[in-house]
Amino acid sequence: MGFYYGQNKPPEDEPNPGSWRETLAIIWVVFKVLAVPLGLLFGFVFALILVFWLFMISGWLGLAAIAAVVAALVARGVWEAKHPPDLG
Repeated sequence: MGFYYGQNKPPEDEPNPGSWRETLAIIWVVFKVLAVPLGLLFGFVFALILVFWLFMISGWLGLAAIAAVVAALVARGVWEAKHPPDLG
């Protein structure tokens, strides 16, 4: 019957709940994990809004911004091709 009504002895001391330092440590770890994905997401949205704004000012400015991004990607690809990783 102890299964239904509990034991005849008092409950053992439960551990104290976490302190504010543990809470802040957990929050800090979660922010560190989410910082890069959220940064990339917000950066992409900001860049997209910037390109739309440049197109509203002038079509040439919008195309120049897109061309600058493409040129940066091509330059990075060329640099990576000329400097392969050292696997040894």
